[in-house]
Amino acid sequence: MELKPQKVHCNQCGGDRNHEVLHSITTSWEDEESGIGGKDEYETLKCLGCDSVILRHSSWFSEDPDPWPSISYIPPPIFRPKPKWFSELFSHAGKDGFVEKLLKEIYVALQNNLPSLAVMGIRSLIEKIMISKSGDQGSFVKNLKKFEELGYVSRIERERLETILEAGHATTHRNFSPETSDVITLVDITEHIVQSVYLHDPKIAALKKRVPARTDTP
Repeated sequence: MELKPQKVHCNQCGGDRNHEVLHSITTSWEDEESGIGGKDEYETLKCLGCDSVILRHSSWFSEDPDPWPSISYIPPPIFRPKPKWFSELFSHAGKDGFVEKLLKEIYVALQNNLPSLAVMGIRSLIEKIMISKSGDQGSFVKNLKKFEELGYVSRIERERLETILEAGHATTHRNFSPETSDVITLVDITEHIVQSVYLHDPKIAALKKRVPARTDTP
């Protein structure tokens, strides 16, 4: 029997799309003594828009009060797509190749529902950027102060970075569990800092060369 197309999220297309069910297999189990049992269904789905393939796992457990199955996807849906300027980091970050690498790891942590790991990665990234641009001053507070003195961030941005660093420290050492909204805020600020530090200057320099010089009027 041909299975009907399923509408699920496609990471490549960036939204819900119809998927063809290429293959489906169901397994079940039951404990004879207790009567407890469960069922697992595995489906291979192909997007009808871009042909990308994913695996959907639906799991049922007899003792679960919720009659609906627990569903997971491999790979999981993208929590937050990379910004459009992400590919430019390779040519503009120079010796700071860690920026692209750590950002990728942060996005992977978000996609796999690991918010604490993402926040710790954000703190590490900001720390590395500050040390790379202003030298290691011996502490987060001094590094941040020097970062501001050199003009990489304004006073308001420095205060925001203080919150990021504190959230990362609390996640690592004080059992702080960030909520999704917290992580989104931290990523927003981090992406802004990365773009400002590594991408704005070369773009402004290129723009400056294209702008005609003023001519003195008599």
